[in-house]
Amino acid sequence: MKDYIPFDWSAVSDKKTWLEPCEESYYYAQKWRRENRRSVLDLGCGLGRHSLLFAACGFKVTAVDISNEALSSVKQLCRENSVDIACRKADMEALPFSDDAFDCIFAMHSAGHCDSEGMERLMTEIKRVLKPGGTIFLTLCSKDAYTFAKSGLPRFDANTVIKNEGPEQGVPHYFVDQEDIKRLFKDFDIIKVRHIDDCCKDGSWFDRKHYFIEALLNKEPNTPNYSDIIGINVDCTVDRPLGTSHPRFKSLVYKVNYGYVNNVIGGDGAEQDVYILGVNEPLQTFSGKVIAVYHRLNDNEDKWIVAADGMTFTSEEILSYIEFQERFFDGELYM
Repeated sequence: MKDYIPFDWSAVSDKKTWLEPCEESYYYAQKWRRENRRSVLDLGCGLGRHSLLFAACGFKVTAVDISNEALSSVKQLCRENSVDIACRKADMEALPFSDDAFDCIFAMHSAGHCDSEGMERLMTEIKRVLKPGGTIFLTLCSKDAYTFAKSGLPRFDANTVIKNEGPEQGVPHYFVDQEDIKRLFKDFDIIKVRHIDDCCKDGSWFDRKHYFIEALLNKEPNTPNYSDIIGINVDCTVDRPLGTSHPRFKSLVYKVNYGYVNNVIGGDGAEQDVYILGVNEPLQTFSGKVIAVYHRLNDNEDKWIVAADGMTFTSEEILSYIEFQERFFDGELYM
């Protein structure tokens, strides 16, 4: 099963609940800050309630959702609260991020919106983008809940029910028991699992049960190797010269010449992007040597740093030159 239907936010008349962070987000924001963790992936971010909280607590936040309306809400919250949150429209089963990108993943009532095969793909992606020793908080629907155990709704597979009404009409829901959790998290140290029964809210009684799962990932680091790139000579086309503005974000002015390497494709499927250092006038073309690579973590492309042959820069100098744009991302410099 694929082509999942996004949550229909237009069918929600009162979005107040969806803008209030859950209790767990406050707890993990403080816990992860005490543990000196830095980057958070808000997986299935919805309208942005948790992304905003983590950003306000000093984390580098990346918000992912499949809904355009949801991401528009997150961007509006960023403008209203003067915070930077990287927003990405993406399928959770094919995340557009580097390996070992995030210290933390937060997924409140979002990760289970898939079928059994989709859940296997999602867990593979979670393990890929989470750093070694990285932590995850994730909720999954319980097989003891009414929707799975008693509703009589048809099951797509042994773990999956498709909702047939409301804003989640057509959206799959994946249900688990303890054995399912042990299998899904076999590569993690499970810190804590709680079985939560949300049986009453604001005077309304219902039968909604979820597992709240906290775990640490066990894996070896995947360190990028750029030895075949750093030191090569490249011919570049400059499409954003020094002093010009970004085509969509007019307030972002290029403080160096920025372009692409001719006939080389980058990780995003377009020409390989480059920052050109050491030239203090606008250019149209440039030939030089790759002296470093800025490896974006919460993105799917790297940026090559190019200078005239013989010119050298410290890592601090390079980072200061590219900060005008890279401050919106999370990454590491390799020289």
